[in-house]
Amino acid sequence: MQVTEKLRTYYHYYQDLKEKGGPEENTELFESVVELEEDIMAAYGLPPSHTHLQILWQLTETVPLSEEALQETQQQLQVAATEHLMAPVKTNLEVLLEAKNEKLSAFNVLPEIGQPTHDYPIFLFEEMLLKDRATPEAVLQEMEKVKELDCYGEVATLLYYHRKTFRKTKIYKKLKNKLQFLDMYLQQLAAIGDSAEHSIFVSSLFLQENKDAQLLEQLATLPAPAVSTSHGIDPSTYSPQSILLSDPFEMEEIVYAEDTAVTVTGRLHTGSASKAVSLGFDLGDLSHLLAHYPQGLQILALFSQKSAEQALDSPVIINLINSTGSTFLADEHYFKVYKPLVLDEEGTHQIMQDEFYLVDEVVERTAFDAAQVETSEKSLHGLFQLIRSCYQQYLNHLQEGTSEQEARKANSLSDPIVFELARNLYNIEKHGGKVNFD
Repeated sequence: MQVTEKLRTYYHYYQDLKEKGGPEENTELFESVVELEEDIMAAYGLPPSHTHLQILWQLTETVPLSEEALQETQQQLQVAATEHLMAPVKTNLEVLLEAKNEKLSAFNVLPEIGQPTHDYPIFLFEEMLLKDRATPEAVLQEMEKVKELDCYGEVATLLYYHRKTFRKTKIYKKLKNKLQFLDMYLQQLAAIGDSAEHSIFVSSLFLQENKDAQLLEQLATLPAPAVSTSHGIDPSTYSPQSILLSDPFEMEEIVYAEDTAVTVTGRLHTGSASKAVSLGFDLGDLSHLLAHYPQGLQILALFSQKSAEQALDSPVIINLINSTGSTFLADEHYFKVYKPLVLDEEGTHQIMQDEFYLVDEVVERTAFDAAQVETSEKSLHGLFQLIRSCYQQYLNHLQEGTSEQEARKANSLSDPIVFELARNLYNIEKHGGKVNFD
């Protein structure tokens, strides 16, 4: 297929993908678009960096597609190829050093050194290199190692499907001694890319991360997970899904027995409603939590006293109302929790259906809220830019003689509320203003 034909095919695939809802709705078509991008770049000897891909993304904004637009795109690609060819030759290490000093985008740098923009290379670049957690030499060595092993998909699988149990997997055992930063990658989800230069495709991937985070905040419903009653669940491969408890938890009773988690019973308050739940804490996590509250310090002292008085084989039980005169409201923290497995009557493992959850992480409320607000504001800015650009394209269609109804439909502005939002965002930016959240 000639380059012109590839550009034409790319344009139509891109438009189809937008109409079908983006990468989330049609991953196969998205992969075809990415493959075409790489093929077109390769035809000109260009790495598929965002700077070069912008040339293709600009082509997709041309409506309708014309031979002149195709010729202009090819000329721009040729100019970029000439500039790239004439640029001073740098080693991969020199490229990384320059990128670190100038705080360049991973999406421009990684293709330059022959690295794909997969999660792990992005993590190495953004979290290890730019934040001075590792030397450029160590980062480059790790990048070359993961490329040699060709294990990008396996590494991502550990993060997204085995985050709590990755150490039990064969993949982790195979890779842990070969990738020196693997543990750090698996223990934190790298925050990648705040640049407004991302394509619609990449932006949609970031939006999916935000959607996943928002799902964790839907505490009130706490839906019971589906349970397989015929075959049970293999504990070695069980990867529980965490839920964020963001409503205040009122503790009523604490029960602790040696060699088990501390069980705290109480109520979750959602507005005027509440529901009884029990949470299983690691003793150290619960002690750290209680130490943040004046009443918590009183409970800790009482806990130590009862533990010393109690027989070794007897559980420590503290009824807070009887012991301190009141319940304890842990309203300065959130809790990331998950359902444990239990044995049913047939001896198979199933997800517990009672209102009991194990606490995976205690989260400081103020810092978490601030981070969520910052992330959501960045996402909204990106969405606003996208909606504003839809209005600009709508105006272009009108100037070309397209009817009002068709111009709105072609730019996803048929909904009157979305249209008014787009119109106001366009006017604010056109007349020198900007949207803020103060």
